[in-house]
Amino acid sequence: MMKRDVKKDLITDAALSCFLASGYSGTSVDSIVKASGVSKGGIYWHFKSKEEIFLYLVQKWINERQRDFESRLKPEDTASEKLNKFVDCTLEQAKSPVPSLIHEFAMVVRDESVLNQIKDLMNNYDDDNILTAIINQGIESGEFRPLDARASAEVFRTLFEGIMMRCHFQHKDISLLRRIAKTAMNIYLEGLSNK
Repeated sequence: MMKRDVKKDLITDAALSCFLASGYSGTSVDSIVKASGVSKGGIYWHFKSKEEIFLYLVQKWINERQRDFESRLKPEDTASEKLNKFVDCTLEQAKSPVPSLIHEFAMVVRDESVLNQIKDLMNNYDDDNILTAIINQGIESGEFRPLDARASAEVFRTLFEGIMMRCHFQHKDISLLRRIAKTAMNIYLEGLSNK
């Protein structure tokens, strides 16, 4: 018998392939049953609905993204180096289809409680705390000038979320995305600089 999380991950991976092939709204639990090889009863043992499968998929993606970023950090990194690593990690995530699926999900789901759950997942992602801590590190070390670290983190996050949204919905050119991100990063760091 598979461990519960392994089975949930198997179902979620199969659901992701279905969502990619047919979109969120075009995917049924029956298609997830077929793709996963898990019975409908087995799926409902782990998840109450297709929405719950999707929310688990998003949580898993967020956790993987956070672990990936944290694994890149070294204690001796400057605040600027950490912010650049965050951008690198974000750019690599641009290849992921999950943000586009989240957008579609938000457009088609009408259940307010489910929409609030996806908003909570996205809002509770620890970016703000991580970025605030990095900016505070830069302020304390004298690398960055004294400013509101929390507000600066929100500016940073908003800037790069906007860049990522443009990439997903207007152009899929990763090399252009990298140039835009590098330019945005230079402008942002210039604004923080204590020089």
